[in-house]
Amino acid sequence: MEKEELNRIIESLENSSSKVKASFGLHYRDGEDEMHIKANKDGFELFAAELLKVSRDSEDIIKNTEKNYIEFGYLNEWIDGELIAYIKPISENRNEIKQEEPIARNYKDDALQFGCILGIGILILSICVGFYTIVKWFV
Repeated sequence: MEKEELNRIIESLENSSSKVKASFGLHYRDGEDEMHIKANKDGFELFAAELLKVSRDSEDIIKNTEKNYIEFGYLNEWIDGELIAYIKPISENRNEIKQEEPIARNYKDDALQFGCILGIGILILSICVGFYTIVKWFV
């Protein structure tokens, strides 16, 4: 889409949606690994307008070496729930995006894990010996 066409759509969405009535939020359900969107029609339209603004300006944002993201979330009163701090456009296609490598474990991690397990084992053994000693006093 051309920038003029995007501007026309963005303006239409913003003019037809009430920022006073709009509600859009990302909500995380406690105790479960799921997030959902809760919004009304005006909220969806304003969110769509914000995403279209990012689409319109994405090439300029990617080229910017100082600030290659757009701040979001806290600037809009109609957004509630979990906030989106910023939107970061990228130029790579989905299959070209490099996934972050998992952090490799080193000997310090293994030693810490072994030390914690050993410490808990010693604590449990000490508690058992203490109870046994107390029972032997009274018997």
